Amino acid sequence: MAAPEPDRNDTTEATEDGTSAPPAAGPDAKAVPPQAVYLGGAAMTIGGLLGALIQLLIGAVPQPWSTVLIAVGIVIIIVQLLWSLVPVKDGRRTARSTGFVVIAVAVACAFLLGFILHPMVLRFYQQFGSCGDPVELTVLVPEDGAAWFQESITDFNREYGEGDCRAANVTAYSAPWPEAEKAMAQGWQPPPDGEEDRPFEAMRDVGPRPHFWIAESQTQVELADELLGDPASGVNYEVFEPKDAEPIGRTPLVLAVPEAVFDTQGFNEKSQTTDRPLHELINELDDAYGTPVLRSDPAVSTTGLLFFRALDDHGSAALAESRLADAAASTGIALSPSDTGLLCEVARSQGAIPYAAVLTTEMALAHYNTGKALGDDCPGADDTRSGLVPVYSTGLGSLDYRGVRLDWTGDPWDEQRTAVADDLQSWLAGESGGSNPEALGMRSEDYERDALAGDYRFDTAFDAESDPLSAAEFDALQADYGRSRLPTTVLLAVDRSGSMNEEVGGGRTRFELATDGVVTALDYLGVNPQDQAALWTFPVSGSGSHEPVFDMTADPPEDVAERLRAAPTSEGVDLHQTVVDGIAELDAAGLDDGSNAMVVITDGADTDRSGTTAGEVRQRLAESQAQLYLIAVGDAACRSATFAALDEDPRVTCLEAEEEQISATFDGLFNQLWSGR
Repeated sequence: MAAPEPDRNDTTEATEDGTSAPPAAGPDAKAVPPQAVYLGGAAMTIGGLLGALIQLLIGAVPQPWSTVLIAVGIVIIIVQLLWSLVPVKDGRRTARSTGFVVIAVAVACAFLLGFILHPMVLRFYQQFGSCGDPVELTVLVPEDGAAWFQESITDFNREYGEGDCRAANVTAYSAPWPEAEKAMAQGWQPPPDGEEDRPFEAMRDVGPRPHFWIAESQTQVELADELLGDPASGVNYEVFEPKDAEPIGRTPLVLAVPEAVFDTQGFNEKSQTTDRPLHELINELDDAYGTPVLRSDPAVSTTGLLFFRALDDHGSAALAESRLADAAASTGIALSPSDTGLLCEVARSQGAIPYAAVLTTEMALAHYNTGKALGDDCPGADDTRSGLVPVYSTGLGSLDYRGVRLDWTGDPWDEQRTAVADDLQSWLAGESGGSNPEALGMRSEDYERDALAGDYRFDTAFDAESDPLSAAEFDALQADYGRSRLPTTVLLAVDRSGSMNEEVGGGRTRFELATDGVVTALDYLGVNPQDQAALWTFPVSGSGSHEPVFDMTADPPEDVAERLRAAPTSEGVDLHQTVVDGIAELDAAGLDDGSNAMVVITDGADTDRSGTTAGEVRQRLAESQAQLYLIAVGDAACRSATFAALDEDPRVTCLEAEEEQISATFDGLFNQLWSGR
C-alpha cells in the first residue's frame, strides 16, 4: 500500500528513529537568545527573593521603616507586573516598550511613595527643617498648690504651638514666699566678687531667675516691687510694674471642721457661713467639742498671716496663739510652712477622716479632697478624701493669685518670652479655652458658681472678696505675730565626726557649711525676747554623748563659728543618746507656755555606737512637748535606716539637704521656728 502523502501543514520532521521533532530553523526564523531567557528568569527570581526578604523584615522593624519596606515591596510588584506585560518581539523587548515601562514605573512609584511617605516626610521636615528653637520660660509658683500649677503648665506645654513643633519649653519650680522675698531683695543676681560664700544666695538656694511669677496676692507683688526698687538689690531698672500683675483666680480662707463635729454635734448650728469672730470659733471647737485647730506658720505662709490678722483685729491674738500651740503639741503636728504641707501631715497622721480642724484655703482643701499628691513628699491616696466641711466667713479674706511677667534687662529673648508669658497667663486664667482656675480648685475672676475640682460641700455661692494688705500692713502684721508668738527654745546639735570633714562643692567641707547654717539660724533668735538657744557637737571622746559649745541662753556669743571650728573631731556617732540628752535639756530649760525644738544635723555616715535605741528615743519624745528635726546631709536620706526608725514618730521631721543648700535649709527651718524675717 502506498504511503500517504505528508500533510503540508505538518511542521514536524521524522528523525532517524522514527520519532517526530520540531523542524529545523529556516533561513527566516528568529531564535530566542538564551541571554534573554536567563535575564528574565533571573529578574523574576531576584524580585521574588527581595519580596520574601521584605516580607520578613516588615514584621521585625519598627515604624517608620515598616512603612518604607511596604512601599518598596509595592514598587517591586508593580515593576514585575509591568515588565511581564511588555510585548516581546523577535525574542527581545524593544527600546520603545522598555522606555515606556521605565516612565510608567517612575510615575507610579512617585505617586505611590509620595502618598505613603508624605506624613513621615512632613514630620521629619517639621522636626528638623521648619521647627525653630522653643522659647524657654521659667515660672516661679507658690509652694501651696505647686503640684497642680505644675500639672497645668505641663498641659500648656503639650498644647502650645502648631503641629509637632514645640513652640515653648515652660518649666516651673516652687518656693515659699520668704525665700522668694529674699531673692527679690538680692535682685536675683549672682553674688558680687568677694561675697561668693554669703549664707543666702538666690540662684543657688531658691532657683534660676524666673521669667514669670505666680504671686499669692497683690500684697506680695507690692512687696517684691519695693524690694527690687531698693538700691541694695543692685537692680537699677524696672523689672515689672505692680499694676501690670494680671489676675488668675482666687480662693477664700476657710475653717475646715471634721464632718462628725459639724453634722452630728452641730458646730456653729450646722451653718457653713458665719460672721462670728475667728477666736470664738476656735474656742468653741476646743471647749465644747475637744477639737484641736491647726494652722500653717504665719511667719512663712500668707494664709497663716491672714488668719493671724483675723485674730489680731479682735485683740485676741495672744490667747488664740496659746490655744493653737497647744493644739499643735497635742496632735504632734509642727507648724507647717504651707497649707498643703499641713494637710499632708493631717492625712499622714490622722487618715482620710481627721479629728482635727484646719484653718486653710478652699483650694488647698480641694487638693486634699481629690486624694492626689499634695507635693513631692506627700503621695496621694487611692481614693478621694472627705471628712472636712468648710466654714466660710467674710472676715477671713482670700488669696488672690496674680501673674507677673519679670523683665530682666539684657534678655535677647524678651519679646518672645513676653508673648509666651501672656499666653500662659490667659491659659491659667481660663481666657484661652485651655485650662481654667476651677480645674485647680480655684475660683476664676468672673466666677459664677461653676463646679470646682475637689468640691466636697463647698459653698460656691459664697462671695470670696479680695482684701490685699499694703506692704506696711504686711510688715506690721509680721512684727505683731513675732510679739504675740509663744517663746521658742531651740537646741542645735552638729555632727563633728570625721566624715563631716569631707570636701564638697567649692572645696568646703560639710562641717563648714553646717557652721554657716548655724550662724544663719542664730540670726533669727530674739523676735520674742524670751527665745533661747544652745549649741552642742557630737560625738565626743570618753563616755559622754556630746560637748556643749554654749549653754542655753537668750544671747549667744559672737564667736560661734570660731567655737565650732575649735571643737575636736571624734569617731563614731551617738545620735540616739544625744537626742535623749537633748530632750532632757529642753524640758529643763524650756518655758511652760513656750515651744521646744531640737535640731540635729548629721551625714548619717557612722553607725550609732550607743546602747540607746530608736524606740527609747520615741518613748522619750512621747513624754515631752519637744519637737525633733533631723537634717540629713551628704549621701544620707530620710528613708535610710539611720533616720527612718525615728521619722515614724509624728513629732520627728526629717529634712534632706544637698551640701550646697545646708544654709538655705537652716534658714527656712529657723525662719519657721523663730518667726524671723
